[in-house]
Amino acid sequence: MSQAAAKPGCSNCIMRGLGLCDVLLDLGLDQRFSGEQAALSQQRRPFVARRTIFHQDETVDGISVVCEGWVASTMRLSKGRQQVLSFLLPGEMIACGPLFEPQLRVTIETITPGCYRSFDRMQLRAAMSVSSTIFERILSACNDEKKRADQLILDLGLRTAPERVARLLLDIWDRFKKSNPDKGNGIEFPLRQTHIADATSLTPVYVSKLIGEFHDSGLIEISDRALRIVDVPQLRRLAA
Repeated sequence: MSQAAAKPGCSNCIMRGLGLCDVLLDLGLDQRFSGEQAALSQQRRPFVARRTIFHQDETVDGISVVCEGWVASTMRLSKGRQQVLSFLLPGEMIACGPLFEPQLRVTIETITPGCYRSFDRMQLRAAMSVSSTIFERILSACNDEKKRADQLILDLGLRTAPERVARLLLDIWDRFKKSNPDKGNGIEFPLRQTHIADATSLTPVYVSKLIGEFHDSGLIEISDRALRIVDVPQLRRLAA
């Protein structure tokens, strides 16, 4: 979205021109579509690190997109156990499920400070019916969510511990590079060993050991909340 076309509240948004927001706002989702549907608020909702912003089985009004910061989609079991389903980056939908039903089937926890924007369910569905662009963007986002779920099944069912961690690092690397092609050799990486452990069903101690082995083998460099994959082909072979 160009500076001249930016909607109120979006002129300084780092996600302007990326992800879904530019299409949604350019389409005019701050206007009424039909009937009694209210105009859509364009205010961003800030969050701090290490907080729950949506609870599992919570009823939500719309579909949310991460504008800034990192969040995790998780499912919790008894006795404090949890499985990280996916780490969500700026420009990505928090979940596709609320497009079709009001209940959110996952818990959304923040990793870093940031903000998100929510779009009304009925307005978004109306937009999908009149715009092939928004339909394709939403379909792509839902397909990406399913692919990550399929890969998680493979991780937990068939992949070894080194393969799980390698695939997770590559998944984040590829997604970040896709949205930030000019960011140089490294990417932002605020995840702790506990985050990686919850995403791979490993212990933090074992994750620390594997990360150390990857580093010593010249595959990756992690420091100061940044990740650099030094040998992408070799890490891909390991994750295969």
